[in-house]
Amino acid sequence: MNRRSFLNKSAVSAAAIVGAPAIASAQEKIRLRMQSSWPKGVESQYHADLFAKKVSELSNGRLTIQSLTAGTVVGGLDVFDAVDRGVIDISHSISSYWLGKEPSAPLFAAIPLGMDALQYTIWFYQRDGLDLWKEMYSKYNFGFVGACGLNTAEDFLWSHKPIRQLSDFEGLKIRTVGYWGEIVSKLGARVMTLPGGEIYGALEKKVLDAAEFANPSTDYVTGFHQVCKYVHVPGVHQPTTISEVIFNKQAWEKLSPELQTIVKEAAKTTTFESWGHCILEDYKALQKFKEHGTEFVKLSPEFIADLRKHAEDYYKEKTASDEFFARAYKSQQEVMKEYTGWASYMVPPPAA
Repeated sequence: MNRRSFLNKSAVSAAAIVGAPAIASAQEKIRLRMQSSWPKGVESQYHADLFAKKVSELSNGRLTIQSLTAGTVVGGLDVFDAVDRGVIDISHSISSYWLGKEPSAPLFAAIPLGMDALQYTIWFYQRDGLDLWKEMYSKYNFGFVGACGLNTAEDFLWSHKPIRQLSDFEGLKIRTVGYWGEIVSKLGARVMTLPGGEIYGALEKKVLDAAEFANPSTDYVTGFHQVCKYVHVPGVHQPTTISEVIFNKQAWEKLSPELQTIVKEAAKTTTFESWGHCILEDYKALQKFKEHGTEFVKLSPEFIADLRKHAEDYYKEKTASDEFFARAYKSQQEVMKEYTGWASYMVPPPAA
């Protein structure tokens, strides 16, 4: 080989080596579109935006997710079907909204008088919660589903009059979702399921007598304190709320194994980081409610015990009629039993 031939071949080889990563990087850049069920400015939309930001950072820009609010492409309660059909690539919502499609779906978002935030994270990341979630959605055109954000306890109820006993639910026009809606229906309430953006107007016009939507900071942004005199706490109907991210199957399969791992880790990190963020923002909101003059109604231990009995009776009915619900609910109960056993020895009383 002469010198010129050697140099030419060497130059081509070097260009290939140097250029390959750049070419591969350009080919790997993917942009996906995610829509949530949330209006701008609420805590759960913060989780969606945080997830999108983390995916971009962890992938060094190879995967970017456009984070859109409710109504940008489809209605806030239409994101499940939109991902299934491929209208959007990703949804950010809560599984409680899909009770009409999957009777066990609310188990993966919030269960009345059930698991709290810590117990849910144990169930998802140390036990079989995520596997059961994936199994439940196996017939849909989904590639990945998992937790992607965590709100702590909700406000129990905003209302025009105080609710202090079970008989107060009789005839009450109330906005709620999921299992809680079915439980209070059995107590005589008239349940309406509305997206978050429509609740304020319904309360203001007294189309609704009462409503629950989210945690204090979200409810403050939504302005319920401006149209309701009373807020009830604590939110035993929803001790925590787990946000759900769902990827369309074809969008998921576009991603390399490395990018899929990045998505999973970004979702997990978002869940844990949002926990503390939510607590601090909720504390600020509670102080603002007090300053505004909102009247707080704290649920009595007796009232909570009555609610618990009705909730447990409801779960017994579902366990008897739904094999998948029975398996998932039993799995949750085992986690709660283990946690309670540990906590009885190891959890100190709260600091002042």
